[in-house]
Order: sequence, then structure tokens, then C-alpha cells
Amino acid sequence: MSNKQTQMINTYCIRKGLIRKANLNYNIQKYISKNPNSILKKSTPETWFFEVIHIDYLDEALEEIFEVVQECKENDERIEEEKVKFILKPSLGNKGAEIKIFYSIEQLRNVFEGNKTLDDKEDHEEDEDEEKEVEVEEAEVEIEEVDDDDDESMFHIREWVIQRYISNPLLINNRKFHIRSYILAISNLRVYLYKEMLALFALNSYSPTDINNSLSHLTNTCLQVNENSFKESNQVKLFWDLSSEEGINVNDLEIIFDQIKLILNDCFESVSNEVIQFMPLENAFELFGFDFLVDQHKNVYFLEANSFPDFKQTGDRLSHVISSLFEGTIKLAVAPFFKDEKISSDNEDSNFCLIFNKYNKYKK
Repeated sequence: MSNKQTQMINTYCIRKGLIRKANLNYNIQKYISKNPNSILKKSTPETWFFEVIHIDYLDEALEEIFEVVQECKENDERIEEEKVKFILKPSLGNKGAEIKIFYSIEQLRNVFEGNKTLDDKEDHEEDEDEEKEVEVEEAEVEIEEVDDDDDESMFHIREWVIQRYISNPLLINNRKFHIRSYILAISNLRVYLYKEMLALFALNSYSPTDINNSLSHLTNTCLQVNENSFKESNQVKLFWDLSSEEGINVNDLEIIFDQIKLILNDCFESVSNEVIQFMPLENAFELFGFDFLVDQHKNVYFLEANSFPDFKQTGDRLSHVISSLFEGTIKLAVAPFFKDEKISSDNEDSNFCLIFNKYNKYKK
């Protein structure tokens, strides 16, 4: 901060309003209340904040999500194919860690009560000034949460979100997939979408009633690589190649792409003024990974945003995609800063499209 003209960093210090699912949902709902015509109103799955302080307080936590509890009770009267499903996710986490699908409160309880109790050694009281702390500590927490192979690691997690499960995903060869896009945020604040998006496929055929078949429902490549049936070329594809390789209409891909741009614009607009939760610095930039899901009607849903995305998901076959991403990042974010020049048509990159400019609002 004291060397804004000569030093640049590749991360924003404070961005919990974007990468924490609970914080992000709060900001999006706040934005929708002021902008009811925003695309986020239909593109964000219904989400509930679920805070489990200690296993002994699980009943109290359930009282705060009474809509979910009621829906699960009504599931008792529904046949298997018609049960409404929900998905439980850590508020801060990635790589598909600790994600559970459920349609009954008993199943939700078993996620917590079926294991050992929460670690009593953790002090769960949050300091009132936590919002002002730099995100470096949060990044360390995230690593501990998602990389610890011990099942007990989930009990260090206090904040969760529950989302209404999108049960009618667009299937290709009867497999579910999600779209991974790379987003470049520069200074305070221009945001670019890298056009070479990925389609990451589930390993198993989609089985809507078998919620325990995680390889059918979860499309994270890192969950699949140790499976014997994993083949990189089948699991990781370029979004725009879905037309030639999988027969998806090019016009449908364009419709999906346009929705993603609008979602990203409104998402960044929803956090751009929340300085306590999202503080872009003029001498900083960051690459984020944003995930989207498409349903059978070509509607796009925004799932989550990740800091320090796992570029390994791209694999060796498509490594050139990441090389081009880094080259464009240097061209758009780094070189102009040290040359002290404005972004112009001369140093724009055709692989990126501007989707948000805080000081010159942009929408297609």
C-alpha cells in the first residue's frame, strides 16, 4: 500500500465477499433487492446460510433453515424421482471437498452426527474485527479444510451453505458437466472473462436418485483422477469444442456465453462497493475461477467463485489454454502497470472480453 506506483501483487487482500459462499450469497441477495431485474435473480440457486457452532447445537441450527426442514418433511410423501434435493457445501472450500447431497433431515444429521463431534479445542467465537483482517489467513484456513485427508477435518468448518440442488442439468452423453471460467480482475476494478472456458464432466452417468454416487453428481476433476476409468480427454473439454465434438448447437453455446457475461457483470457489481468484504487495490490483480451449471433449458446457474483456482484441472492435453491465460494476464494487467499506460486497443487481448468496469459500467 505504501508503494502503489512501483510494486504490484497478484491477489487482492480482502475478497471474502466473493469467495466465501455465505458472504457472496448475502451480497447477491442484497443486490437483487435493489435490482430486481438482475439476471442473478434467476441464475443463483436458492441458498441458506447454515452455521454449526458445535454438534450439540445442531437442532438450533436446523431451526434457522425451516424452509429446508419443511421441504424435507414433504419429501416423505413423494416418490423417489420427485424428491426435492439439496446440496451442502462449506462456505469456504473448493475441489468438491465435503460436499453432500441430501433430501431428508436424517441424511443431513448423519453428515455431522455420523462422525466424531466437532473439535472442542477450536475457539468458535469470532472477533468483531474479523471482517477487517487480510485474506491471507483465510487462504491458509482454506488449504487446511480442503487438503486434510482426515475425515475429522470437516469438523473444523463452522460456516456452511445449503443450496437447492439443480436436478435437471444439461446432459451430454448422459453425463453432467459444469463450466469453469477464468476471470481476470485488475486494479480497482476492471474485470475480464477469458473466452477459453472448460467443460468438466462427471465420471459416471447421471443418476438423479442415487445421491451417494458422488462421481455421478460432482464434476470436479480432482475427485476423479485416481479412478481407473478416468481419461483426461473424456473429462476435460473446451467449451467451444462442444459443438464439433458433442453436437451442441453453436447458437446454444452463444446463448450460454452471453448469460455468463451478464451474470459476471452483476456479480462483480454486487460486491464492488462492499469495501469491508471486497477491496480491490489499484496496484493488484487476481485470477479467479468461476463455476457455472447449465440446465436442460439452457439456463445458466452461477455456482461459486474460487481464489487461486486449480489450473491442474485443465490437464496436460489443454495446457496451452493456461499458457495463453497467463500471457494475456501479463499483457492486460502487469505490463501496463509498469509501463504506466492505459489499456487501449493496442494491448487488448482477443482471448479476453471486458465484462465489468467499475468506472465505466459495461453491459452487452
